[in-house]
Amino acid sequence: MLGVETPNAQERLRVAGWVQWIAGSRLQMMTDGGALALSIDLRETDQTSYQGLRPGEWIVVDGVVASDRSRVIARDIWRTDGGGSQAP
Repeated sequence: MLGVETPNAQERLRVAGWVQWIAGSRLQMMTDGGALALSIDLRETDQTSYQGLRPGEWIVVDGVVASDRSRVIARDIWRTDGGGSQAP
């Protein structure tokens, strides 16, 4: 059965990059190297993990791809120095 996916299946990912902008429950980030801009939904992560983030800050986001594939739903966000140090 090709193309069949269980309704609860979610594609997990970890992505590193820098904050382009943050407003309300949305964050736009550019992946390391500037290859891809991602829309991040912040509603399911602890507010303290993204509170005070500013454009240009390096972050690592753990999350899942939304079912419509238009955004990443963040589960955890860590600040990083961009030099290869990653979240646990």
